[in-house]
Amino acid sequence: MRWWRSEKHLQDKLEAYVAQVTQTLGSLKDTFPGCLDGSRAQRADLSNPVHPLESVADDMRRDLERELYTGKLLPESRSDLLVLVEALDRISNGAENIVEFFSLQELDVPAVLHEDMRAFLLKNLEACAAMAETVRLLLADLANVQELANEVDQIESQCDTRERRLLRRVFDLDLERAHKLHLRDLVQAIGELSDQAEEVADIVVRIAVKRRF
Repeated sequence: MRWWRSEKHLQDKLEAYVAQVTQTLGSLKDTFPGCLDGSRAQRADLSNPVHPLESVADDMRRDLERELYTGKLLPESRSDLLVLVEALDRISNGAENIVEFFSLQELDVPAVLHEDMRAFLLKNLEACAAMAETVRLLLADLANVQELANEVDQIESQCDTRERRLLRRVFDLDLERAHKLHLRDLVQAIGELSDQAEEVADIVVRIAVKRRF
């Protein structure tokens, strides 16, 4: 059931925006191995491959926000969607910021942590993928939003467990404290992806409940 039939172009723009946010996450996934093994740093390349995609997402977000302000939606529906868009924006920003740890801050991740770091990122991206699907269901199938949002919540809980375990490994290493704190910040930045995915899913559920009743 489409709950904004008179504003079909807004639905199309939101779908495109979610796809662009997903693309930024895909770029993070592709870039992350080279960040961990130092190959990007060896090229002395300060560019961030996620940035151009995040920049496009920013442009799409601003365009969508303008449409929401000037469209025919009721004020409550407009407010709900603006909150949703802003929460999605924090995810694409987070993807860019994770690469900044390597492209600008030149963080060195000990080899002993590489496998766990990769696995932790992939689990957070799994939460984001499920989150993106909740937004798509909001546009097409309100009845199944809650079930998928529950899946996002479950994955986010798994991410929390992995984050605590990974942080313990970081602080057990024989490294300077400043290095440990830098690694902690990276772990927490990655963990923010699933935290934010859960927030988006919760927003979607609240919107879906309002639209169904």
